Amino acid sequence: MASSGQQKSCVACENGVATCTGCEKRFCLPHFTQHRQELDERMNEVVHEHNQLRKALDQQATAPHLLSRIDQWEQTSIQKIKETAKQARADLQTCFDRTKHQLINSLDNMASRLKSTQAINLYAEKELDASMQQLKQLQQMFEMPTNIDIADYNAKGSSISMIKVTEKKHFVCRFIGCRHATLLSSMSAT
Repeated sequence: MASSGQQKSCVACENGVATCTGCEKRFCLPHFTQHRQELDERMNEVVHEHNQLRKALDQQATAPHLLSRIDQWEQTSIQKIKETAKQARADLQTCFDRTKHQLINSLDNMASRLKSTQAINLYAEKELDASMQQLKQLQQMFEMPTNIDIADYNAKGSSISMIKVTEKKHFVCRFIGCRHATLLSSMSAT
């Protein structure tokens, strides 16, 4: 660190006897010692900062600002999913209500037909089998409506798959053995 050389002045007191190889300034012995103490203090600061950073790295598994960004993304995604699910439930209820209404109309028409057939006592096995088949079809449409579909779709720019409830445009129920077809719905997709 220190080397003696030509007599040049100390930067503090004009009496120079040693040169610092780091800053290349000349010092007298007392000021050189003071300069070394200042360097020691700076070294202690560097060591302290190093230890603080090392301690923080050892205690922390991830970067907090990046983790908070992921947490925010998670909350935003969950909110979008909840909104999509809420809309899907409302769409499903609307579609199912229309289907249910049409099924009730079909049952009412069937009840009128059965009542009039029963009143004039004009029925046989074939008509009873056809009516039972119609009831089974209506029951199946009630339990598993074929006019309602729940499909996955990827929203533009999203890695999360969403769902959407759609309703087929034309939904016709044809009763086996019946002379007519009952139109259950002719609705556009929601």
